[in-house]
Amino acid sequence: MKPIDPRLLRYSRSSRGFIFLLALVGALNAVLVIAQAYVLVNLICKFFQKHTSFHSAQSEVWLLLAIFGLRALLSFFNDRWSARASSKMRNELRSEVMRKVLSNDGINSKTLGTSGLAVLVTKGINDLDGYFAKFLPQLFIATFVPLAVGTVIGIFDWKSGLIVLLTLPLIPFFGILIGRYTASATEKKWKTLGVLSSYFLDLLSGLTTLKVYGRDKVQSKRLKEVGEQYRKETMQVLRISFLSSLALELVATLSVALLAVTIGLRLVNGSITLSTGLIILVLAPEVYWPIRQVSSYFHAASDGLAAFNQLFQILEAPERAAGVHIHGVTRVSWSRLLVAYPGRRDIVIPEGAIEAGSVHALVGPSGAGKSTLAGILMGFVKPNQGSVLIHSESGTHDLADVDIAEWRKQISWQPQEPKFPIGTLREILHHAQPSATDSELLAALAQVELYLADFPDGLETKLGTVSQKLSLGQMRKIALARAVLKDAPILILDEPTASIDDASEIKIAQLLDTLAAAGTLVLLITHREALASGALGYTHLGMQP
Repeated sequence: MKPIDPRLLRYSRSSRGFIFLLALVGALNAVLVIAQAYVLVNLICKFFQKHTSFHSAQSEVWLLLAIFGLRALLSFFNDRWSARASSKMRNELRSEVMRKVLSNDGINSKTLGTSGLAVLVTKGINDLDGYFAKFLPQLFIATFVPLAVGTVIGIFDWKSGLIVLLTLPLIPFFGILIGRYTASATEKKWKTLGVLSSYFLDLLSGLTTLKVYGRDKVQSKRLKEVGEQYRKETMQVLRISFLSSLALELVATLSVALLAVTIGLRLVNGSITLSTGLIILVLAPEVYWPIRQVSSYFHAASDGLAAFNQLFQILEAPERAAGVHIHGVTRVSWSRLLVAYPGRRDIVIPEGAIEAGSVHALVGPSGAGKSTLAGILMGFVKPNQGSVLIHSESGTHDLADVDIAEWRKQISWQPQEPKFPIGTLREILHHAQPSATDSELLAALAQVELYLADFPDGLETKLGTVSQKLSLGQMRKIALARAVLKDAPILILDEPTASIDDASEIKIAQLLDTLAAAGTLVLLITHREALASGALGYTHLGMQP
């Protein structure tokens, strides 16, 4: 990746003003560094050469203190602005990534997976804080300060300027060499983290099954092995970072020492004045230090930079063109669909159709593609082969030609494992129907056999926290109540009655029949025989593994 990627300016509006501010701070820093060196050397020469009294140089002392104060304030505000801008830019990137993922047929969902995407938009983007808050500000300081200071040194003494010109490129040269090695090691660590997160998510999802069949210890051992591999690769990156810091520090120290020895010898033979030699010695570290810091901050930002490629793969995906708006859906049909997942066998879904006013049970063994079909119908998965047709009052249209945002507004969805953001029960239900009154919320809960007495704090009960006191069955009922509350013409439910008692299951089955009779198209994914039973008048869509 380039030090400043132009694509960043395109996807983060805050970055434009931030970069302009950094350029201004870098220029001011260069002016203050030179002014500080000039005033300091002038004071030293007055005190030790001309034996000027402190009272006579009082104004210059105050000027020097003012410059020190200005540099401290500039550094303080630079850090503060950088931290705020970093937070804002990361939020903008996160929002843009999620917008692209949700609007573009679930782009990269098959390659990244749920866990990979979660790691990318959380840890991956959070790790960019080192890049935005540290690396970028120091990059601009390293652009202006060494150039300005080196020019001043060359003006005062061309021989010293020549030494600076010859030694200065050594730091970025070694920094680039070490940086490439660091980037490679960090990329390897990032991939291992992706494997670890995916493996951990799969393990949690199937933990009950593993316990039942006594395979939990084997998987626990495998998880420990992957975690140990990630630890080793993390330590390898840290080892490289510390060694590179030592190497760059050594180069900077030797460069300053070379200048100091040369100036010392020339002061002895009288070929350079004390004031000139002093100002070069005072300014010399300011030439090398900012570039040295850039290399150091690059290692701090390397974790975030490893996620940049995946971020921009999503952000640069072509936008889906505005599609057809449809209303009054009567039927949804699909041809034979094929979905290819990297590292897995292809999912093949036989042709089928679902009608409005009916409940359709989607049955089949695990891995047959039931959830994949639901993802295709909602526009989150794009099939590699086949097509989905939407039959409505406005005509028949291919799902690929339909406005995906408008299409999703007509769908209510309950996932197999509902997860809620932190909020009260009232807030969670309001996601589906913001204008609903408390009585309407309680009525929706009653439809799925949930009542106010079932919750410790009523509608103010907190959800989404680690310490929430609701069972998995209650969580599924809340998710179902929220889906029903949306009052959408299409209702897609994935295992709505798992972990729910038989009496509640019968009540929910009656609710689905009532919704279907009112014209709702209900697609039900379930393994529960009672819910998928033909005695309930359901249409079965058998799927082959």
